[in-house]
Amino acid sequence: MVGLGAVVNVVRTVRGDIDPSEMGPTDAHEHLFFVTPLQPGDEFADVGLAIEEARTLVHAGARTMVDWTPLDLGRDLEGLLRVSEATGLQVIAATGVHRDAHYAADHPLRSETPDGLARRLVADIEGPGVRSGVIKIGASYHRLQPFEEKAFAAAAEAHRLTRVPLCVHTEHGTLGLGIVEHLARLGVAAGSVILAHVDRNPDPGEHAETGASGAWLQLDGPGRTKYWPDSTVLQLISDLADRGLGDQLLVGGDTGRSSMMRAYGGGPGLDYVFARFKPRLERELGAELSRLIFVKNPARAFAFDPSPPPAAEQGCLPVSDLRD
Repeated sequence: MVGLGAVVNVVRTVRGDIDPSEMGPTDAHEHLFFVTPLQPGDEFADVGLAIEEARTLVHAGARTMVDWTPLDLGRDLEGLLRVSEATGLQVIAATGVHRDAHYAADHPLRSETPDGLARRLVADIEGPGVRSGVIKIGASYHRLQPFEEKAFAAAAEAHRLTRVPLCVHTEHGTLGLGIVEHLARLGVAAGSVILAHVDRNPDPGEHAETGASGAWLQLDGPGRTKYWPDSTVLQLISDLADRGLGDQLLVGGDTGRSSMMRAYGGGPGLDYVFARFKPRLERELGAELSRLIFVKNPARAFAFDPSPPPAAEQGCLPVSDLRD
């Protein structure tokens, strides 16, 4: 029995809240639906094919998957629910806004105020229907653009009101520490920040400096052989673990193109991280580190306290001038 006043953390999936211990082996970054003007002809939005692809991930041993698709880029909450119900895969959905380049110049999100956007994010997390369990935001290469600053401010306010984790796209693994410091100025503790794509800049010294803040470091490059071999990702994991950051590492596949899905005729498939990369990590770096990365760390990174904050105030915090 939980004592009076104790904090009870949950993980919010599309089928409801679960105890973090129920997550099991987790793929920390994927997409089951994604439509963006940046990838014409590489979009995917078919629920039946998503179910087919998700079954391969379950068969490979995953129990939970975090879907990072944010607002207006093909996100399908009811579709995620159907996938979860059909396969048994526990799916965490995202709300939020991607980096500037994914939205046309006249996209309605650009005219939203920070307060209005924050209210929309909170409604996705706490409202009726299928609810989101993370907030996605994105940064450009080495900088935040004005639209991104607004999204960061709105996400920080929504986080303050809901406490859900912030999942942040870093462009080519840049600006990691700058993002953490910017969010800290907006009131977000580093331990609630998950930085994606750090392995696209495989510099352990730089990421160790970022990790010293307490932020989560996510690697999602397995299977992208045209950019780098899996050995590069494994070496970065090894280097970061040797620097004492093993308990801040997460791994996902980030299958963000139809050409990466076998159900659409591509590859390496949604199951690659669990079917191929995870066994190699266990062989080369050990089962203990694998369990830390795929089970123990996600159960902390994606958990939050759903109780309302004391004396919650309305209104977003101001944006800063984090630019080149």
